Amino acid sequence: MKIAVIGTANIGKSTYIQDFLKKWPMYKLVDSEYRKLLKEKNLPHSKDGNEESQRIILNCLVDEVVKYSKDEFAIFDRCVVDVLAYSTWLHLNGKISEKFLDEQRILIRETLKLYDVLFFIPLTKVAPVEIEDNGIRETDPVYREEIDTIFKAFQESYHRGDGRVFPKDDCPAIIEIFGNPEQRLKMTELYLTQEGKCYGEEESLISDIIPAKF
Repeated sequence: MKIAVIGTANIGKSTYIQDFLKKWPMYKLVDSEYRKLLKEKNLPHSKDGNEESQRIILNCLVDEVVKYSKDEFAIFDRCVVDVLAYSTWLHLNGKISEKFLDEQRILIRETLKLYDVLFFIPLTKVAPVEIEDNGIRETDPVYREEIDTIFKAFQESYHRGDGRVFPKDDCPAIIEIFGNPEQRLKMTELYLTQEGKCYGEEESLISDIIPAKF
């Protein structure tokens, strides 16, 4: 099982993953190296990103997911969909070319077939996240909302099945989870068994009513 947690900056992904690993300790957190690579090359990122930085981030995330088989339990903090969201924002703001974005989209669509589940954490008024400024995370509220809007557009594309962002075949499930940390974990329990696997089509998603058959 390869699971990725996606969403805009400062949305609580790291906290969610920490809670996830306590509930499902069989999973390994894949610690991405792209931040280290960007720092070594002194390249900008986020709002100041460019084609070189986005290419490095994408290649790094692709290499990381390829290392794991679907028989292993791995959880990723961000994945290639995040790269596309940020690259889309950069393109809309005139910082990368349409040709570059299209090239990324092709590679991302193929790489997505390697994931099993994407848990999407959206911005919501139900459980707002307190923004923590540690000098590294992006805290601009307008920028965070714009990235969130792009993710939600991707989510709509997924539900339409139009193939613009996600592959039409072998597409991972995209599941939206929201609320406070406890609620997010409870929502996750509706989709994963105690053994860390997805419920089958013949089973109920309500884990406390229908026991898992794995």
